[in-house]
Amino acid sequence: MKKTYLIIAAAACFGLTSQVAMAEVNVEKIYSSKCKMCHKIDKKKVGPGFAMMNSDASVLKEAITNGRKMMPKFSSKLSEEEIDAMVAFIQSKQAVAK
Repeated sequence: MKKTYLIIAAAACFGLTSQVAMAEVNVEKIYSSKCKMCHKIDKKKVGPGFAMMNSDASVLKEAITNGRKMMPKFSSKLSEEEIDAMVAFIQSKQAVAK
């Protein structure tokens, strides 16, 4: 029982630190400056809308980091923290759009 509480507490702390780190990254600014010209939230523009993208975090991170089809890679333009925050932003918009 003690071990269960310890695991729950550790998971809660990890979740809080992840949210704090993401709060420091201005994903709206990143979206506006790097993504908005090609991606809308709910429909296709040049690239697919967030709602139509794969929702798997590893797939999204791979596409942002290394590029995909016409999309350039952002590994040299965004930090890993910014990419992770962008993945979470996309997933949050997918949840609202569906």
